[in-house]
Amino acid sequence: MAADAPLVGRDAQLAALDRAVAAVAGGGFAVVKLGGEPGIGKTRMLRALEQRAAAAGLLVCAGQATEFEQDVPFATYAEALQPLLSGQDVGEEGDAVSRAVSGHAATGSASSVGRARIYSGVRRLLDGARPPGVALLLDDLHWADSPSLELTEYLIRKPPRRPALVAVAFRTEQPPSGVVDAIAHVGPAATQISLPHLGPADVDALLPEVPRRRRALIVRASGGNPLYVQALSRLRDDTLAALVDEDDLDASESHILTGLVTDIADLDERLRRIAYAAAVAGSHAPIDLVAYVAELPTEVVIAGADQLHRRGLIDVDRGQMRFRHPLVRAAAHELAGPAWRVAAHARAAEHLRAGHGSLQVVAHHIARSAQPGDAAAAEVLIEAGLAFTYSAPAQAARWLGMALRLLPDPDRLGDRRPTVLLRYARALGLGGDLEGSREVLRELAHADDPVRTEAAAFRAVVARLRGDIDEAATLLTAELDGKRLPATAGGKLHVELAAIGALREDGEATLRHAERALALFGDDRPPLAAAARALQAFGCLQEGDVAAARRHAAAAARLADVATGPTLRPHVELFGPLAWVHMQLGDLDAAARELDRAAEVVESARDSSALPYLLIVRAALQTRLGHLEPAIQLTEEAVVAAGRIGSVEMRAMAEAVSLRPLLWTAGPSATIAAADRLRATGRPRSRMWWRVAQVNLAIAHLAAGRTRPCLEIVSGPPESWPTGPPTAVPRDALRAIALARSGDIGGAGRFASRAGALADAAGLRYEVGWATCARAYVATLARRFDEAAALADQAADRLATAEAPVEAALARHLAGIAHLRGGRPGTAREALRRARDGYEAYGATWLLSVLDRHRAEAPPRVALSAREREIAELVRTGLTNQEIASRLFLSRRTVESHLSRVFAKLGVHSRTAMAGRIAAEFEAEPRG
Repeated sequence: MAADAPLVGRDAQLAALDRAVAAVAGGGFAVVKLGGEPGIGKTRMLRALEQRAAAAGLLVCAGQATEFEQDVPFATYAEALQPLLSGQDVGEEGDAVSRAVSGHAATGSASSVGRARIYSGVRRLLDGARPPGVALLLDDLHWADSPSLELTEYLIRKPPRRPALVAVAFRTEQPPSGVVDAIAHVGPAATQISLPHLGPADVDALLPEVPRRRRALIVRASGGNPLYVQALSRLRDDTLAALVDEDDLDASESHILTGLVTDIADLDERLRRIAYAAAVAGSHAPIDLVAYVAELPTEVVIAGADQLHRRGLIDVDRGQMRFRHPLVRAAAHELAGPAWRVAAHARAAEHLRAGHGSLQVVAHHIARSAQPGDAAAAEVLIEAGLAFTYSAPAQAARWLGMALRLLPDPDRLGDRRPTVLLRYARALGLGGDLEGSREVLRELAHADDPVRTEAAAFRAVVARLRGDIDEAATLLTAELDGKRLPATAGGKLHVELAAIGALREDGEATLRHAERALALFGDDRPPLAAAARALQAFGCLQEGDVAAARRHAAAAARLADVATGPTLRPHVELFGPLAWVHMQLGDLDAAARELDRAAEVVESARDSSALPYLLIVRAALQTRLGHLEPAIQLTEEAVVAAGRIGSVEMRAMAEAVSLRPLLWTAGPSATIAAADRLRATGRPRSRMWWRVAQVNLAIAHLAAGRTRPCLEIVSGPPESWPTGPPTAVPRDALRAIALARSGDIGGAGRFASRAGALADAAGLRYEVGWATCARAYVATLARRFDEAAALADQAADRLATAEAPVEAALARHLAGIAHLRGGRPGTAREALRRARDGYEAYGATWLLSVLDRHRAEAPPRVALSAREREIAELVRTGLTNQEIASRLFLSRRTVESHLSRVFAKLGVHSRTAMAGRIAAEFEAEPRG
């Protein structure tokens, strides 16, 4: 961790240091042991201990061992003793100790004073330190010379009589055994700290200005090591991703890594060669492979591995060598030199092929060592690319691309070239390089069947992902026009056309093409059939047939469940529309299950082209569930993922979905500004996702009090909107609220009623809640406060049942306003309290600020004494003052005096007004 960086993730450890210092300042003895891997922050913790010791008045004596002085006796103490020697009259014996230690540090001699005399002399120097005591801090004790280690052990086993703190820091992998044993026998006086890796939250605190996804890459690449976190924060995202995936690094940034790990550069030639070979051989490198790559005898590599282990660089487990940290391996790989690496990777590939190593690992080494024209190498790369197109598409694309570059002459591959090009294009597209895939697919426009048909289908997929909806439709229609295609090939084209129909909000076309696809391949191809069924459900929902949508969604889920992971990889996108349909049908658990299944399928493909879409749908689901901050984070991740694959369309889709949680957390100004930026930089070109953006923008305009822009969005002709309830109900509800605000109560009532009829007919709880809320809003503006409050309470209950907690809190907020304006402040306060609880629980910060303004309008609860309240309640029942006096055994004058005070507190002037105010004030209070 950099010296000026904050100490994060170390609160418990710092508290332990405070306790140790307090013990010494109180007259005791304490030992602190700090252990951990290189870069974990041991030196920073010692500096923190030094500051605390100095602040407590302790005399700080700090020393540090170095690798280059291991043969110099007492080198660790030469500097550490200086504060003691200069701060007191040490006498003749102290001078002798000083000369001995200094002489040893200079010459390495041990003849002037015996070690035992030095040990006791140093102990007496510590006893002579000025009150309140001394703190001896020794860093990097794993490098210490033997006399220094023995002296440290002596001081721990026979501590000074004066208060003293002894702190030592060393690498966990190279513990000084005598010192460790001595600390173990100290008992409660010992504080043993093993510094852990930083977690994601710690890195968030350390790098607050770094974007979330970049921080996540830094966490993975650094392993939570503070030193590496700071260094990696200077690298580009692609370099971080390469480190995570253990790929080759850009030479322009490799110097940052090699500058971190000086331990490797300081090794002798034989150990460096072993370290370089292990770095080339892989993350878990068999010793025999390392020996072959290093061109050294196996027994020499075994001995070298033990030395590297003692230095804390590698672990050896079951005959395999593994670097302690991926960053160390990356640095060793870079230090090896480019020419040596090429030859070393070639030796690794040769050894693995002879031993039938895994295809993926062999391809990895061949890709780093093959020479132009090497047909055998190209064959291995093609085989690996074909095998991993769907499980690791970005890697497969690199292998296939390299194979094609190794054999640029088309004749070298013959009839196989179009098939290899098609799979290369597919791997590029699935791996996120949409533009590269598009260029390769253009080469195949005139290929023979079936390659041409498959190329056209995938080219349409690429066009759709890029937002070129019309181009995709044209390609698919041209391929289908008048051609007799195999059933599966034709079915795939119809599935793609169904997806385009859904994006265009053309429910009829979506259903027609999905049904045609199923007629061609039925349920015999579960992944394709699941995609078709999911799109059928989508089309039915757009057309307003909720019952049919439920049936098709259930059928799609069953088909997806029976499909295996490998068969689902090419069609993983199907989980997006399926989860979306489940969400709109109100089955949020099913939506989450589909998205979780999709996450499992794409887990191995970091740059899967399906990833942005799946993140967008999950963000929408999290918004519905009220998880606003996670929803915003997911949309930010989706924007980054869309940028990586070059999809402007999916970036726009992500920003469209982000508008709703942004409104509830940041307010309408920020949301409208974000929508303006979206319009300027490129709105979603698919009608469906533009509709999502427009509905969210209409809500933001209403929240900002801008009725006209809201009406402009929702007042288009009916045929321009889908008839399905998930879209039609919000449209009519928003239009009702906007009309009511503009003063058209009659028109508002008609649209609110239409929204309610649509929602009730569909039986969708979320939409019923929306419609009921609109009716409540209209009733509030029509000053029908009792009706408004009752409707708002109903809406809140329905939205809570639909698992839409923020919207439920909004409905309770509206109920509170209706109760308040209806003269029921007690009930209003209770409704607003429940709304506030909802907003707070889900982080709706802007909505909280609005609610606080409304709560300020509610008159404060009047504090009546028990007797005043008792009399006021009897007045409400119609009793006269004399009747109340008789019942309570009071004088009439006393009753009149109490009533006078009640009138004053309530601000009323008559018994009737007082009775009304009392009813409103106390009706919401719980009864015993």
